[in-house]
Amino acid sequence: MGDIRAGEDVQIFEELKLSHPKARIVVTGFVSPKDLPAYYSLIDVFIQPSLRDGLPNALLEVMACEKAVIGTSVGGSLDAINDCENGRLVSTNDANELASTINELMSDESLRIKLGKSARQTIIDRFTLQAELDGNLALYRQLGLKV
Repeated sequence: MGDIRAGEDVQIFEELKLSHPKARIVVTGFVSPKDLPAYYSLIDVFIQPSLRDGLPNALLEVMACEKAVIGTSVGGSLDAINDCENGRLVSTNDANELASTINELMSDESLRIKLGKSARQTIIDRFTLQAELDGNLALYRQLGLKV
C-alpha cells in the first residue's frame, strides 16, 4: 500500500513482477486510514523494508489482521518480529535477501498462514492498547513524572 519510491525500490519491484508474472500485485497510492483494514484483508504478504524506524503502526496493524510480514532488522521491528516464528526479518540494504524472502513467502501459502496466525497472537499477547498505555506510564514514572 502506498507508493514505490524511485530508484532501487522500483527496480526491485519490477524484478519481482517479472519473476512472478501471475502474482496479483497492486500499488494503491495513498489509502485513507479508515480504509486500511479492508486493504489489509486483501494482502498475502506485508513488507516493511526500513533503514531505521521506531515501531511502525502499519506493521502492528497488519500483524493483527493475521498476515505474513517481512521487516528489516531495525528499530521496533526487532521487538515485534521473531524471525521465522511470526514473520521474517531481513538485513537492511540487501535487495537480494529481501527479494529472496518475498519469493519464499509468495511460493509457500502454508508458511504465510502459519506466520500470520503467529503474528496475530503476538499482537494479542504483547501489543494491546493497555500494554502501550502501561509502557508509556512506566516510562513517565522512570522520568520522575507523577502519573
